[in-house]
Amino acid sequence: MIRMSTLLIGMMLLSFILAFNAHAEGARCLGINTTFPTFREEIKYIEELGVGTIRVPLQWQLVKTHPGEYDWSTVDRVFKMAQTKHIEVLFAIRTHFREEAKKRKQKRGAIEISPESLNKKEWVHFLEALANRYRRQEVNYEIENEVNEGAFWKGTLEQYLELLKAGYDVIKKADPNAKVLPSAMGCGILQNSQSGWVGEKAWKWHDGWLKQIFSTKKFDVVNVHNYYFPSDITANGLTFRSYLQHIHDLMKESGLGDRPIWITETGFVSLPTDVSGRVDNGSYEKQAAWLTEAYQQAFELGAERVYWLLLRDRKEAYFGSMGLVDAKGDPRPSWNAFRHFAK
Repeated sequence: MIRMSTLLIGMMLLSFILAFNAHAEGARCLGINTTFPTFREEIKYIEELGVGTIRVPLQWQLVKTHPGEYDWSTVDRVFKMAQTKHIEVLFAIRTHFREEAKKRKQKRGAIEISPESLNKKEWVHFLEALANRYRRQEVNYEIENEVNEGAFWKGTLEQYLELLKAGYDVIKKADPNAKVLPSAMGCGILQNSQSGWVGEKAWKWHDGWLKQIFSTKKFDVVNVHNYYFPSDITANGLTFRSYLQHIHDLMKESGLGDRPIWITETGFVSLPTDVSGRVDNGSYEKQAAWLTEAYQQAFELGAERVYWLLLRDRKEAYFGSMGLVDAKGDPRPSWNAFRHFAK
């Protein structure tokens, strides 16, 4: 009798563990972008949504206090809050130059980068220290952001490839379990072309950068930003599915058909929004429908993870109405659409 009871308890415990692990794996498919200043306020919403992973921009030079010395207090605080809620962290490493930021009065948005002024040795030392600090704690890393477009990266392709290779090697040496992502390409949603994908020249530029990044094989996951619409609107001759399929085709050409894909930015406008004369006619209801369709398409095409861009609306051209809640924190229909995928 005692043995039977022990066996039943053991089976119940095993079932619970399997169910918990399955739920955790499912939650990791769903991510959201956040920031160090907003995460404390947003975490209650993130937990309620069933999010399993967050993507946080980390401007590494704001952590540095002196060469080789860093103030980890803010980074540690966000990491520990996420860890307590069993939420994985993806740090998106960005390069921030104080002089250029000061000239721009640190406005939200792009910060121009001058790679020539980047101390590569110091940059690599920071990545090594970061990866060692969070070793074996399910922290992943993304190296720079939309480097094919001038908003975030002012250097050459060769300069970026040099950083990617050095960054990958030092992170994997410090933490072999960490996943490293290259920069995603800017997909061109802010352009308006009647002839298809912002014209042939821009298409070649996009593919030229991505093929060279793929050729390094210095990454574990293919990184995608996809803001094209799954239905109703064909922007620049593309849809959500066709853009993602194009990335798949480039992966296969490069011998990377087996690499996982993470869509680390996606989202849809909830209000009619003008883009260089093209009006993306969004609404609350359409945003929810687009989210559902896009996530279904993403997972059908093999994406492992999808990170929504905004939890809450903010003042930003084009992207500012993509929140799952409005500026006051009131949920939109897209909130429930997102939660559906967490069940």
